[in-house]
Parts: sequence; C-alpha cells; structure tokens
Amino acid sequence: MKYLIVYVTLILLAAAGRAATVGEITQLVTDGHWRQARQDIAAELAQTNLDFTARQALLFQQDRMTRMALDFDLTRAQALAQARAVVPAITDQQFAAWEQAGAVESMDVDGTRWYYDGAGKNVFRINPEAGKLRTLANRDDAALYRLNDLKSIIADFDKTGRPLHLPHRWRVTYSLTVKSNMVPAGETIRAWLPLPHAANRQRNIRIVSTDPSQHVPSAPNAGLASVYLEKPSAGPQPTPFTVVCEMTTEAYYQPIDPARVQPADANDATLAPFIGEAPPQIVFSDQIKKLTQDIVGDETNPYLKARRLFAWVYKNIRWTTAREYSTIESLPPYALTGGHGDCGIKSMTLMTLCRCSGIPARWESGWTTDPVKDMHDWCEIYLAPYGWVPVDVTYGLVDSADEHEKWFYLGGIDALRYFVNTDYNQPVYPAKMFYRSEIVDFQRGEAEWRGGNLYFNQWNFNFKVEELPIAHSGRPNSA
Repeated sequence: MKYLIVYVTLILLAAAGRAATVGEITQLVTDGHWRQARQDIAAELAQTNLDFTARQALLFQQDRMTRMALDFDLTRAQALAQARAVVPAITDQQFAAWEQAGAVESMDVDGTRWYYDGAGKNVFRINPEAGKLRTLANRDDAALYRLNDLKSIIADFDKTGRPLHLPHRWRVTYSLTVKSNMVPAGETIRAWLPLPHAANRQRNIRIVSTDPSQHVPSAPNAGLASVYLEKPSAGPQPTPFTVVCEMTTEAYYQPIDPARVQPADANDATLAPFIGEAPPQIVFSDQIKKLTQDIVGDETNPYLKARRLFAWVYKNIRWTTAREYSTIESLPPYALTGGHGDCGIKSMTLMTLCRCSGIPARWESGWTTDPVKDMHDWCEIYLAPYGWVPVDVTYGLVDSADEHEKWFYLGGIDALRYFVNTDYNQPVYPAKMFYRSEIVDFQRGEAEWRGGNLYFNQWNFNFKVEELPIAHSGRPNSA
C-alpha cells in the first residue's frame, strides 16, 4: 500500500506540472514502475538548467533499469525449469508455495513478473524444505579443505606464538577483455584491473608485466588497489588488458581472551570513520537498532557481543548468489528483508550490526586463491588491545567441537586470499569519467570509453593463480 500511495502521488504531481525529484525517480525504478521512470527521466534531462550531479544521478537510474533487466531475465517457467534441473521431481505446487514464502526472488516491472537469473537454484539455499530435496552430495570438499588448513594455522600458533602464519607466494594473471564490436575501432578504451593491496597480511607485491606495458598503479595507501591501462579498441576483435603480479599472503590467528578486551576508544580519530553510519550502506535504522539490541541483549564485552552478532548473521542470513550491488539501494535491508545474500551482503550486514553496537568494523575483499578461486568479501573488526582482526561471516562457524576451530573466522583468517580492497565504495585512480559498474566493491575491474561506461555484459574477465615456492626458512623468497 505504501508503494501504491507513492506511485499515485507521483502521477498526480506530474499531472500538476511538478517535475519528479531524483529520489522519487529512484523509488519508481526500485518499485518496478519503469515506464513512468523513463518518462520522468526524459523530462528532467530535457531541462536546460539541470546541474551535473543531478544529470549523472538520472543517467545512473536510467542505466540501473538496464542492469536490473539483466539480473531479472527469467520467466516463471524458466525459473521452475532451473529448479527442476537440480531436483526434477519438484511440482508446480511446491514451487508456488516456496514462491509465496518469499524464497523465489522476483520483481514486477510494469505489471510483468520477472525472476532473478539464479532464483531456481537459490530456492534450495533459502527454503529449508526445498533444501532437504537436493540430490547434491552432502560433503563439502572446500569446507573440509579449510578445516584442515585452519588446524595447521592453529598448530603453528601453538608452536610459535606469532599471529601471522604459514606464508604462501602467489602469481596472479588477471585479464579483462572487452568483447568485439563494443567500442568502435581505434577509440581509446580505459581499463582498471585489480591489484593486490599492500596492507595487513599481504606483502612483497610486485607487478611482473602488463598489457599494454604502460600502466599507472593506484597509490599505496588507497582503499582500493588497481592498475590503470588504456589502448585502442580492436573493433570487430576482442580487446584484452592483462596484469601479472606476485605477492605473499599470510594467515592470521591468535586466541582472543574476552577478559582482556576493552571497548573502543571513542576519542581515537583513526577509528572514527569505522564506528558510525555511512549511508547508504551502513544506516542505523530503527530496524537495525532493535535487531542489534535483540541479539546483543545485556552483553557489554565487545568480543562477546561480536560473537552473538557473528553467529546470528551466519545462521539467519543464508548464503545465496545475488544480483549486482549497483541495483540494490542498500545491502543490509536487502539481507534482512529476504533473509539471504552473498558474502558481501552478509559482511555489510555484520559490519552494520557491529558498528551499531559500538564495535568498529571495516570492509575487506578480493579473491580466494585455493581451493576455490572466486571473488569473496569479508571484513575486520577492532578489538582492543588486539587491534584490527579479520572476520569472515560467510565461512562462519566451523563444524567442530573444538572452540578455537569453531570460532576461527571471528578473529582469524587463512592465507588463501588475494585481497584488493580495505574499504568499500572507494574511487579508482585515475578517476573514471562515467559512473561505475560496481559501486560497492572492486574485484572484476572497470572499463569505459568516451561513449560511456562498459558494463559487465560487455567484457569478460579471467583470474588465474599459481602458487610459487617458499624458502625453507618458512619465509617467502625475496620479491
């Protein structure tokens, strides 16, 4: 009813001759009233006195509809067929019941319902009844690999007493290839590719080569690590960009004693950016405040509060694949409304709850290197006197009777990472002329030409990683 009232109000205002605001147009796009949104955007763009910021915001909403259409491109029959590819015996009635329960993600656009392109697979992750019907093997080889790895990390701490453990040396070849006929031949394509970040548990970073050879790396202290490349479009042929780099990563682990943990210093200027709100992602809404209080209860110890929040997000926000972040206005409300989300959505939700409870929290993300090679997001929280410690709520509670193993990912992390970002929503360098494909994270890269941004469907990416030998001393060979 609320959205109907907003929509009717906008129609009445338009009929009265008042132009719709960017906020009202954004709401129309979010609610699926795209026909009206396009009309309002066209009317606003025709204004001769429109300022640059408003124009860019309107153009983004115009593009956002295109992005959402790419994510929501299945009919109901196609979504059901996708689910039946996993469990062939699913009936239409079962699927309808799961849909009614909110486990089949869809959106209505101008009266037509479209389904998220992973809805049929995600239903088994979201709905417990559907999950029981899966015919997939129960054993999770990646989880078993991680368990064995963290056992080694804990054993190394017991032997050395050091928080950094078991270094790995990696060589990463990353490519971004603009598809044929996306940009006219000879026009300059600008590309930004991910680089390993020189911070925390990652060091000895070296760019081995780039294609083209001339390149511009981001500043060492930037929140986002990238390398800038440009070359003429090959027109009817693909146009590739590549960076080869090496780095050393180390695991982090030390047991956290709750009795030693103290509240964060409210006067510490270095913590200030990571305590409060940061709209539109981190907002202390009434819902967030109440949920935080419900979870934390009367607990005052920061680490024990973090345990409660960590366990709640891990158990209650089920992992699924997710639509592009640029199509979602704010990640935590999306997670809490649907009860699901991918690693970045889960991490941003945990960060919001932690900050709301007075625990500083910040973003970290990149790729996993072994055994699964994929994009991944996690975060860090600040616990005095330990400082910033890593947290991976997606890996969550480890299935182990050993308490140190069970809570490993709340304060510990493996070395099987290639991390690129130490904060979210960070600018690339040099600056883009057009709005980003990914407005929250940076893992796949970005590309554009003078005609506009090149979105993800206009180029391919490839992440290749190989492990290099480590010196017998246990420390990596010099880079």
